Amino acid sequence: MNQFDANIESYGAESVEQLLQSTTRPTGCRQVVMILGFGCLPGLLTGVIVGVLLGIFAWDFATNDEAMNPLGDLDVPGGRLDLTRIRALVDQLAKDYLSDSSNIGLIIGVARENETAVWGFGHRSINDSQPPDGDTLFELASVGKTFTSLLMADMYLSGRIDLNDSLQKHLPNEVTVPSSNGRAITLLDLVTHTSGLPSLPPNFVFGEPLNPYKHYSTAKMFSDLGGIQLSRQPGSRYEYSNLGFGLLGEALAQREQISYEQLVIDRICTPLGMKRTRMTLTKELSENLAEPHNGGLPVPIWEDTTMPGAGSFLSTANDMLRYLTLFQNPLPDTSPQLVLAALETKIKRRASNSSARSMGLAWHIDSENAHDIIWHNGGAGGSCSYTAFTTAPSCSVIVLTNSSNPVDGLGRKILYLLLQTDL
Repeated sequence: MNQFDANIESYGAESVEQLLQSTTRPTGCRQVVMILGFGCLPGLLTGVIVGVLLGIFAWDFATNDEAMNPLGDLDVPGGRLDLTRIRALVDQLAKDYLSDSSNIGLIIGVARENETAVWGFGHRSINDSQPPDGDTLFELASVGKTFTSLLMADMYLSGRIDLNDSLQKHLPNEVTVPSSNGRAITLLDLVTHTSGLPSLPPNFVFGEPLNPYKHYSTAKMFSDLGGIQLSRQPGSRYEYSNLGFGLLGEALAQREQISYEQLVIDRICTPLGMKRTRMTLTKELSENLAEPHNGGLPVPIWEDTTMPGAGSFLSTANDMLRYLTLFQNPLPDTSPQLVLAALETKIKRRASNSSARSMGLAWHIDSENAHDIIWHNGGAGGSCSYTAFTTAPSCSVIVLTNSSNPVDGLGRKILYLLLQTDL
């Protein structure tokens, strides 16, 4: 793997032992500050075990040199770049990414003020030579956590929940939620990754090596939750938790007495016209799917119906550009409450793992070069994602790949190409 220069959620390692023993990556990498879980994908390469992380790696914030020179060695002409010139630079970045034979396809969507563009590279699968387009479906993985936070903000504004409600309040009475020193876990703790819960339940069992969440049940999740002992008071420290977001999604669905998937469709996808953003794929949607790959070989889409609030949706570049518009320049016919909910998610609420980073509701907010860069990433067994935006000026990027190598560094460079004259 040759791209480790931004925050990532999952990647393949040459060996599980190397993954666990090393706390740094090769040149240009940030220090790994936590490892939250892994699964093995045996048999993909002769003599090689590919580790897939189910949690997130939180990297140290960019060095001063990187923050001052985010475009690195990229040869960028001076002055404002129109999208045609940016496309030429993105072509080179995409070529570099796809030069690794284990990387299969890539879709990139950008927006700046009222301009948008979508660019596809590579292939939808090693068995399908067609390039991805703006309507090709990719796994979002943990980028979908921002759907959960938007739902939460919307329900808060409508009076259905309060941010300071305890998690216990919105789960069945028989479920035991851990606490510490009399301090209960709140919904705000969950959505800012400060609940104290681990990334995955301590007794999590991988149902299938290539599809680890497939057989994990809600009953087992609740049982595992009751056995957790918190090591610190909720709200006191950032620690990324897939379990926390899985529970948050379940709590919101329980409150509305509807499935999490349908809740997202009704409250987010339908109002915003995101017709191809789904967990359950129809035959029509499956016909334009970017098949996930790990080590250059096809792997299944991760199926997780128990913790979908942590990120189980698939989407397209076109749909995600519509989604990002909500956080920047909402269309005139957008629901005023949904616009206000999006604003709620961007408020800095808790500290993160860096002095230059804050937590909104799910969104990470990095303050660098006089901008607040609001971002999230994602990774599954054979897919990675990255999205980021700024509001002044209004710029956004979505990068999706059907490969297990992260695209954070690529996405961050593209955002800075859009911002160049405003640095």
